[in-house]
Formats: sequence, structure tokens, C-alpha cells
Amino acid sequence: MTSNPRAIAEHLGPRWAHVAIEVLGRVDSTSAWLARAELKRPTVVTAEEQTTGRGRHGRRWASPPGGVYVSVGWKVLPGTSIPTALPLAVGVYLCEGLEALGIKGLSLKWPNDLIVNGAKLAGILVESVDKATDGRSLVVGVGLNLQTPPEAADLPPDRQAIGLEDIGAVPQRESLVAAAARAALEAGSLEPAAVSALMTEQWPARDALAGRICTIDHANGEVCEGVVLGVTDEGALRLETADGLRILWNGECRVRGGWE
Repeated sequence: MTSNPRAIAEHLGPRWAHVAIEVLGRVDSTSAWLARAELKRPTVVTAEEQTTGRGRHGRRWASPPGGVYVSVGWKVLPGTSIPTALPLAVGVYLCEGLEALGIKGLSLKWPNDLIVNGAKLAGILVESVDKATDGRSLVVGVGLNLQTPPEAADLPPDRQAIGLEDIGAVPQRESLVAAAARAALEAGSLEPAAVSALMTEQWPARDALAGRICTIDHANGEVCEGVVLGVTDEGALRLETADGLRILWNGECRVRGGWE
């Protein structure tokens, strides 16, 4: 069933009454839709199906009909610094929003996944968009599984996915959309110093990787392994390797031996 924009606005609350809300049935990608749009004000776009949903580094994100796909976009003033930890901050707020809806057992896997029972429930993607005619905008996308994607059966143990229906938690659709949108809006409204404080004060309690032995695959082909020691206040992963402490800004993380 298609979401009701008015109900989404009610769940968002008066603080975000100025935000535009667009509800689509099927779209290539909610984030791509926002990247093409001229944003007169902060805008939330949600769809029930994406034909070309994307994750980090352009990877395909399974977006079957019935899922919750939400993107939020807003203009960014020239010279504005975007905190590198912004995706992590969105994750912290998303956990809070989903917990308020009765969803339990949530944790965060650096750099952009929300985890339940060792499986991915949601992914977060933050993109900066530069357009010659409309300046610079920031787009935050959240994909939330309602059901376990069919391709999850072929994934390794540390890359499993899960849906809300599988954990017996399916709140009203509009409340899920609002929780995802509010997480992006709240994180995006923070000053860089406040994002750093969030990493120091709240990330540790959400960290699914702390103390685990993990392998990090870099886009340049480099692979390193070590024990995760949390993140820096700028959102970089702290990895204790055989050669000493490494500070990693990006990469794909694999948990050795899975989540058991």
C-alpha cells in the first residue's frame, strides 16, 4: 500500500513541517530522483520499489516491491563542510527512531549498515550532488528491508540480510518512512562538532564491530586485518593490526568467522 504523505508529515512532527514529501510507487532510485530535482526546500522522497537501487561504490541494492526506500535531500551552502561521520550519525538516529517503534536488538556496522542478529536490516548512503544550475545538494538514502531479500541465501555468513517481518516487527509504513527521514534530517542539522560528540558519546553503545577481528577490503585492492577498536570522532575505523593501529576512512568490512 502506498504511503500517505499527510500521515508521514504527522509522524515527522512540527519541527519538520517545512519539509516537502513526495510519495512514489516505483522509481529508478529515490536518491537519483532527488539528484535530478531542483530542491526549493528539504525534500523527503519515498517509494515502494526501486529499479536501480544503489549502495556504496555504485553497488546494486536489492529493492523489491514492498520495501521502505527513503531519501532526503537539501541544498548545501557554498563552503559548507560535510562531516565524514554523517552516515554514522544517521545510523545512530535511525536506531533511536526504530527503537521508539518497538524494534529491538539494533546495532551498527561501520560504515553504513544497521544490523539485527548479525544480519543487515538497513543501509545508509550519503551523496554530495553538484549541479551547474542548482548548486550543491546533499542526499541521504535509507533502504529498509521488510522481508529478507531472496539473494540473501547465496551470501556468506557475515553478509546476511534480514527483514522486519522476519523479526516480527512491522510498524505502520508511514512511521517507518518518518523514522528514516527524521534520522537524516536530525543528523544533517548537526554542526561538525556535534557529530564528533555523537561518535564519542553514542556510537560505542551501538558498535557491532568493537572487539571483533575484521578484514577490510579497500577499493584499491589493499586488504588488512585486525581487531576493531571503535571509530574516531570523525567516523574513521580504528583497526589494531599486526603492524600497529590503522585509521581507515573507507572500505568493505568482513567479520572473521561470522557473527557467532
